[in-house]
Amino acid sequence: MQFGPGFGFADAARHAPYLARLGVSHVYCAPIFAARPGSTHGYDVIDPTRINPELGGEDGFRAMAADFRAAGLGLILDIVPNHMGVGTDNRYWQSVLREGPESPYAGWFDIDWNHPELPGKLLLPILGRCYGAALAAGDLAVKVDAEGPAVWAHETHRLPLRAEDVAALDDPAEVARLNADRGALDALIARQHWRVAKFDYDRGVINYRRFFTVSDLAGLRVELPEVFEATHRLILDLVAEGLVDGLRVDHVDGLYDPGDYCRRLRSAVSRPVRIWVEKILGADEPLPADWGTDGTTGYEFANLVDGLLVVPGALGALDDAYSGFVGRVPDVAGMVRAAKIEIMTGRMAGELDALLARIVDLARADPEARDIAPQILRAALVETVAALDVYRTYADAAGLSPADHARIDAALGRARARAPELGPEVFDFLAALLTLARPEGMPVLRRLQQLTGPVTAKGVEDTLLYRHARLIALNEVGCEPGRYAGTVAEFHAANAARARELPACLLTGSTHDTKRGEDARARIAAITQDPPAFARAASAWLGMLEDPARPIDRNEAWFFFQLLLGAWPMEWRPDRHPGVEELGAFRERVREAMLKSAREAAVNTRWVHGDPDYEAALAAFVDRALDAGPENRFLAAFRETEAALFPAGLGNALIQTALRLTAPGVPDIYRGAELWEQSLVDPDNRRPVDFSTREGMLDALDQGVGAPLLGGIEGGGPKLALIAALLAHRASAPDLYARGEYVPVAAADPRLLAFARRWNGTTLVTVARLPGTAVEPDLAALGLVGGWRDLVAPAISGDPSTAPFASAPVAVLVRP
Repeated sequence: MQFGPGFGFADAARHAPYLARLGVSHVYCAPIFAARPGSTHGYDVIDPTRINPELGGEDGFRAMAADFRAAGLGLILDIVPNHMGVGTDNRYWQSVLREGPESPYAGWFDIDWNHPELPGKLLLPILGRCYGAALAAGDLAVKVDAEGPAVWAHETHRLPLRAEDVAALDDPAEVARLNADRGALDALIARQHWRVAKFDYDRGVINYRRFFTVSDLAGLRVELPEVFEATHRLILDLVAEGLVDGLRVDHVDGLYDPGDYCRRLRSAVSRPVRIWVEKILGADEPLPADWGTDGTTGYEFANLVDGLLVVPGALGALDDAYSGFVGRVPDVAGMVRAAKIEIMTGRMAGELDALLARIVDLARADPEARDIAPQILRAALVETVAALDVYRTYADAAGLSPADHARIDAALGRARARAPELGPEVFDFLAALLTLARPEGMPVLRRLQQLTGPVTAKGVEDTLLYRHARLIALNEVGCEPGRYAGTVAEFHAANAARARELPACLLTGSTHDTKRGEDARARIAAITQDPPAFARAASAWLGMLEDPARPIDRNEAWFFFQLLLGAWPMEWRPDRHPGVEELGAFRERVREAMLKSAREAAVNTRWVHGDPDYEAALAAFVDRALDAGPENRFLAAFRETEAALFPAGLGNALIQTALRLTAPGVPDIYRGAELWEQSLVDPDNRRPVDFSTREGMLDALDQGVGAPLLGGIEGGGPKLALIAALLAHRASAPDLYARGEYVPVAAADPRLLAFARRWNGTTLVTVARLPGTAVEPDLAALGLVGGWRDLVAPAISGDPSTAPFASAPVAVLVRP
């Protein structure tokens, strides 16, 4: 559940009976604590000691929890220990601005009060223009409100004054004189504990840790016991009362010591609740066992399944199609490196240089390293961070694990090979620090660990995944850029390990952070069934839409055609033409998603100092594509291709749903994704959910009505029926899913995936005919003869006699 304006606790509670009938066990809530007014997501918490009054406050939360309990539903909370939304509405931040390092909350935030460019001051990059111009234009002025006089920037940012300055401003005439005298106002501002600057000043200087590059989300120091206790008191009370059964820890990699935090959280909860961490795992990177958590939020599973849905043998044809369309063959590894370096030396240069200053100081104190120039140290540090193949390492009070030591060594080795001109001395020096051969390296490494995660997230997730457009079905949070297909053997190995080590790990398909919804990705993956055909279609479409006077990047056109295929509503089949208003609303969504994608890619435009002419050309391109007029040749041509790929996309969607609900782990269904989930990147994936339609469809299903009356294939009826059937079986045999043995079932065809779950005399077998399967599955050859009941076919077709695979390319068989 995602809370926000128009959907609070009372709204969620009204759907408790529906969720219970669907088979849901727990409602997994986005942050419920007081957030910035009007927040659409809740991750900008401003006070973790209060439940958000805009959502219903504490009384509303308790009433919702009671309604859920009455329906047999538990609650899981998403908590945000890494950062806090800061600004006018955050009383802790306001105290820091007013009192500086003497504020009782100064230690809450990760602030460097000794920054050489900002001694004793906290940078606030909030102005729309340079400080002098803002001052001259009247963007800064003293105002008096109920809390006393303060400087206001753009009439929206309240900047409190030191107590001694407040005392001198009790006369309204004095306030008026200050606002009329820019020199006096400048002098007043100069005396404060804060310094205001233009919004993009933080690209070069910043003296507090942020959430990625978001300056109004400031990092918290939950490693300090007093900060942990203060910010978790309410959370722990809700757990102790029995209102909360699980916690999802947002952005755990941003913390100073994630392992220590997780162990303290586990120790602090008074009941044996589940704890999951939002953690992106690299290739072959396990979740540290000593954290004491129940697993991750499941992005690795989503990517594992996405890889299964593409045809492995189509890679060469897809590469040819992509390079033929865009005119180049991308070097993905080089693109990853370039994107990470671009983030480090651009939007995160302030963080990079703050770390570099520490390293330079250590070098100056070392006779063997003092002759290494700062710019050489900077270049070597950049190359090393760019070469790290995981989000971060986890050096703690116990030191560096052998696995992390090896990862740092490997990164340094790649950096040496990439930039030998920097000389061996600089890499030797960095190696001694970062592998803790020198004890003074620990503070450097621990700060570096909080830098590499944001660099990777911004460089890969928020840049590279919008630049490399070969197959955007695989461009998802936690993916391995450039990796094409997954194998059945890898899927089995991952499932077996999860069943053995983290049986309660979450399994996700869509979240508020995914770039595209699970069924959008399933449809895009269908391109791999015939890449040359898609390439021919894309070339024809470009010819229909391109404006020679305002061309768009061909890579972004290729991206757009895939995005459109994924998002095109499945209920709009060739015999179902959307109305003008429907198409117009869809066009708005696609236009906004494409604009965000282009800005994130930062090739032709960007968020700051972008190219409005290119953005206008891109918007016009989308508008021409989705124009409802009869002269639009593209739309008819596109719909022919979409119809041809529809069956494969549908099959992929049903396969991934069945796998998520039967593999070892706990399936997570994003709100509304019990029907087709074809959302685009946020905020599109936070659109209101039509629960009334879903409730009506479930009513029909409960009454034994088949898929056609559930809204048919196009309306998501089969997915709803499949989820309801599998959740019902999970509820009837909980130990089978929570504790059951996982056994791969061998098949002659490498694209036939089959596995068994066994517990106490009950066996469940899932068989999926993956894209590229050469033959129809022979259940007898798999040893599946006699006495099996298929949960999928009856659910989708309404006909209990339907044979496996007649209705879907996946079967879930149970016995007895």
